[in-house]
This record gives sequence, structure tokens and C-alpha cells, in this order.
Amino acid sequence: MPQTELNAAIRKMIQVEVDAMHYYRQATEAMQDEGAIFHFNLLAEEEREHARSFYQIYPGKDLPAFDEILETPSADSPAAQAIDTGLMARLDERQALQLAMKLEKEVEGSLRRMANEIKSPEARAVIEKNAESTLGHYEMIAADYERLYADDEG
Repeated sequence: MPQTELNAAIRKMIQVEVDAMHYYRQATEAMQDEGAIFHFNLLAEEEREHARSFYQIYPGKDLPAFDEILETPSADSPAAQAIDTGLMARLDERQALQLAMKLEKEVEGSLRRMANEIKSPEARAVIEKNAESTLGHYEMIAADYERLYADDEG
């Protein structure tokens, strides 16, 4: 992967993780289950750390300070669209969990594709670690969903 593509891919992953962090923080407002709220708060912090790990391996010098990046989700990402105030007001707990599972699967797939294209072993290791963590996020959310709604699916 050429350097400019690598830079663009890492910038994109930083923003994806930041957007997911914002989604999890706002989605808790639609939830009543303390376990799901706890997990979404935990996931928000993990997404922040994922963004930081990508920020740390970014080879360019053109990014703003990390704290500045954390302040605002991008307007065009699936996670950012999910935190639209009107949409968030209409989400119930089930929908918030379903959307979170979908987002985690999409991010995991993006990370795995990116890892396959990266030549740098250090960058690949960070990306693969984040892909595994993202799969763990999906599994945690799926377990909450199963615990809360298994009887409804029958």
C-alpha cells in the first residue's frame, strides 16, 4: 500500500473509532438496562483507545492534536449518522444494540481488509489487534442482545 493510501486509511480508521465512541456515548440515553449501559460506556472508552492506537502509528505530521479529533464525529460516517439527534431520540434499546452490532461488524471487516494490504509489520499488528478487539465488541453486544431479547425472538 503506497504511503498516501496508508495515511488516508489510518486517518479514516481514527475517525471511524471516534465516531463509534460518540455513538456509544449517546446510545446509552436510549437504554434502561444497566448491563447494556455499562457495556456501551466501556465500549466508548475502548473505541477512544483504538483511535489513540491508530493516531500513534500515523506516519504523517498533518493531524490535529488527538483531543481535538475526539471532540467531533465526522458528518458522513455510519456511526455519525446514527448519532443524529432525531434518530437517537427514536431509537429504543433493541435498535441501539442492533445498530451497534452492525457497526462493529462493518468496522471489523474494514480493519481486516486494511491489515491485509499493509506492508508495515508494526502497523499491521496494531490493525489486527483492533480487529480482534472489535470482534470482541460485537460479541459483547450480541451477548447483551441475546440476554435481553432471546425470549422475544422465539
